[in-house]
Amino acid sequence: MFDEYDEEVCLEESGHVFEMKRRLSVDQVKALEKNFEVENKLEPERKVKLAQELGLQPRQVAVWFQNRRARWKTKQLERNYGLLKTNYDTLKAKYEALLKR
Repeated sequence: MFDEYDEEVCLEESGHVFEMKRRLSVDQVKALEKNFEVENKLEPERKVKLAQELGLQPRQVAVWFQNRRARWKTKQLERNYGLLKTNYDTLKAKYEALLKR
């Protein structure tokens, strides 16, 4: 519900203050992705420079990179599983063919 808003907004409801989730612009995401392709870890100086260039807080950049690395790792695991499964299926088929001889 909160992620539909593009700006940081605070609501007060029954004494609680809620901060709306701030979404990144398309250009900000493209720049972050481009930087991630170059190096998926951030040095502190690079994080601050990138944050300034994109008009973000350094913490936002750090969290984005952390989340992106987690997604990248999951995709790597999926690819590795796919390769292992293909190799296993091929080996199993060859083994079964040998048994039928």
